[in-house]
Amino acid sequence: MSERNYITAENIIVGFGEQEVLHFDSLRIHEGEKIGLVGANGAGKTTLLRLIAGELAPDKGRVARNCELLFFRQFGEEEAGTSGADADGRHLSLLGVRDRAFREHVSGGEETRLRLAKVFSAERPLLMLDEPTSHLDSEGIKLLTEKLLRVPTLLLISHNRALMNAVCTRIIAIEDGALKSVDGNYDDYLRLKEAATERAWAEYEQYNTEMKRLKSAYREKKDQARRMEKKPRHLSSSEAKAIAFGSKRKPEDKARSKEKAARNILMRMEHMEVKEKPKEEARIRPDFRLTDPPENRIVISAEHLSFAYPDGTEIFRDASFQIGRGERVAITGKNGAGKTTLLHLIRDREGVYVVPKAKIGYIEQNLSQLNPEKTVLENMMAHSIQREDIARMILSRMLLSARDMQKSVGVLSGGERIKLSFAMLFVSDINVIALDEPTNFLDLPSIEALENMFREYEGTMLFVSHDETFIRRIATRVLHVEDGGIRETAAI
Repeated sequence: MSERNYITAENIIVGFGEQEVLHFDSLRIHEGEKIGLVGANGAGKTTLLRLIAGELAPDKGRVARNCELLFFRQFGEEEAGTSGADADGRHLSLLGVRDRAFREHVSGGEETRLRLAKVFSAERPLLMLDEPTSHLDSEGIKLLTEKLLRVPTLLLISHNRALMNAVCTRIIAIEDGALKSVDGNYDDYLRLKEAATERAWAEYEQYNTEMKRLKSAYREKKDQARRMEKKPRHLSSSEAKAIAFGSKRKPEDKARSKEKAARNILMRMEHMEVKEKPKEEARIRPDFRLTDPPENRIVISAEHLSFAYPDGTEIFRDASFQIGRGERVAITGKNGAGKTTLLHLIRDREGVYVVPKAKIGYIEQNLSQLNPEKTVLENMMAHSIQREDIARMILSRMLLSARDMQKSVGVLSGGERIKLSFAMLFVSDINVIALDEPTNFLDLPSIEALENMFREYEGTMLFVSHDETFIRRIATRVLHVEDGGIRETAAI
């Protein structure tokens, strides 16, 4: 790898109002590096990209740029230095949208591919991409991965772990405004993080054991000193003085020696480096029996399902499928194949049989189920059939803190609102969950928290996703939508 510095940032502080978002001593990006940025929602990942791009000036410190760069933004703003005519035919063809380049109306996935074609056509030395997989189907993600492997230098924010593992050679984690760098891909970063957690537990247990031993020794020395200062009950004062006079060491000298030993132990305790107890995830689970779940072996089914939109667009033609009780079913397929339509048909019980006791939970894209005037906890309890302590535990497991629980929903970020919406499903009377791209707009820690919750979920679940890692970790079955049909495929 070349030693040429593309980006140098030193002594950086960036804040918004009273909140300090970034504060780090040094960041260097060298030619040939492919860096993945990770961190919780609001940690400062996009802020760091904007800082490097020159869109944002630091409150303190300096940023030096030694190359041309291009910044692909998450929410579709026009990339600097590109226009509708900037995507060359080769990249349009590579990304499968050559025939879409000058259409007025395109799908979300097609728009993302068109924007990426412009980015790759610009051929800048450094590319910075913020969530480039948004709205892409599995085929689009595969094409993007192949292209990014050929990009020389890259800074990437993505919730798609398969992409991060395939492309990245270094991970930079943003934690409390500081930067932590790990060589390798996302899985390498996770392994080191898990090893650090194990070390923290071992150090905490060692500290706890030693502190208990020293406290016991301290109490013993103090007790010995007190006993030595008192005369024995069976002796008179004159007898005790006579014994002390004949002894080589007086009782008060022995007592002082024990007090000194006790003080030495106390000093050792005071100078020991404190090891805080690592955070551990609560393991209380909601009582799923309260949802009155269906007992049928097959919960959802369709035979010879056909469906077309009023404009004549055919989506399903003589399709059949079954979903069993307790299954976690991933629905896959290309953009426009009919995955979301299938979820809507199931939700609305249109052309699809759903057993009567099934209560289907579906998160609307506009999150209309949330009341922005109420707090997070009030929203939870308004829909909960579980106890408040369980509702709080679920919120905590979805990485919403006790402080977050008291915030009004109106001040939450988009990612926080999505996490609240998921948490509300887990404590409601819902016993069948249907989700459309549940990992969209969530950071990686939130996705992993969601995976843990889904793996423990006792009801039936079906979800649309293009995230291979998420599907592999969650799904017990995969239904693939293609050419008007629905067929079972092997798990990813």
